[in-house]
Amino acid sequence: MAGEVLKKRREELGLGIKEVAERIKIKAEYLSSIEEDRFEKLPVAVYTIGYIRCYAEYLQVDPEPILAIYSGHLSYPPPSTILPVSSSMKKVPFSYYVIPPLVLLLIGLTVFIFKRQNDSDGQVKQIAAPALPVPAEKPQPEPPAQTASPVVPQPEPPAQTASPVIPQPVQPVPDVRSQPRERAAAGTGHTVEITAHELTWVQITYAGGKSEEALLKPGMVKVWSFPDKAMLKMGNAGGAKLILDGRDIGIPGGKGQIMSIAFPENRRVVKESGADGGQ
Repeated sequence: MAGEVLKKRREELGLGIKEVAERIKIKAEYLSSIEEDRFEKLPVAVYTIGYIRCYAEYLQVDPEPILAIYSGHLSYPPPSTILPVSSSMKKVPFSYYVIPPLVLLLIGLTVFIFKRQNDSDGQVKQIAAPALPVPAEKPQPEPPAQTASPVVPQPEPPAQTASPVIPQPVQPVPDVRSQPRERAAAGTGHTVEITAHELTWVQITYAGGKSEEALLKPGMVKVWSFPDKAMLKMGNAGGAKLILDGRDIGIPGGKGQIMSIAFPENRRVVKESGADGGQ
C-alpha cells in the first residue's frame, strides 16, 4: 500500500512520527492515518492532498504515484445549496431608478445657466468701460559726448619658459583575478558552506553535543561555523555541494544516500548503500 512506502522511508531515515510532524507542521495523527491508509480519519481531499504531497517531498519520495492511489479514497465536501437570486431579493420600485438621475440633471442645468449669465455680464462691463488716456512721454536730454582719452600701449610680458616634464614611474596594476575563498578570520575555527541543488535535509552536531538542522530546497545556501570539530549528517548526499574553509570538496555522495561527514578531517561515513569514503 502507499502508506507503507512512506512509513518504510521514514523509518529508514531514522525519524519519528512526532519529529516529522513538528518539522513540516502537520498533525501527527494525520501522518499516522496516511501511513495506515485510514481514510476516515483524514480531512477533506483539498487538505489531504497537500498533506500527502508535503510529507512525501520531505521524505524524498515521488508524491504522484501515492496521490494516484489515494485519489479514489479521499472524501470531497458536498456541494453547497445556492438560493436563486430572485427569491432572496425584493423588487425595487421603478421610481427609485428614475428620480435621482432627473434631480442630478436639473442641478447641473441650473449651475450651467448661472455660470453663463455671470460670464456674459462680465464681458458687457469690460466693453462699456472707457479707455483711459495714455500720457505722452517727454524726450530726455542726451548727455554730452565725452572726449576719448589716448590709448597708451602697454609692454608685453616676457614669455615664460615651460618647465621640463619629469616622467613619473609607472605603478604596477594589481592582479584583480578572483581569489579562492578563505576562512573568515585566522584562528576562529572552521566554516562549512552547503549549496543545495535538490531537496536535502542536513544536521550538524558540534563537539559539545549541540546540534542544528535545516531542510534545504534547490538554490538555498546554508553556512555553519564551528571552533573545533563537527559532524554533518545529510539525508540526500547527492543533492548538495560542500565548501570547507573556502575549499570546494564537491558533492559528497549519491542521490538519496544518507551520509555523515566528520569535519575538519572530511571523513565520510556512509550509512546506506556504500562504504566508508574517508579522505
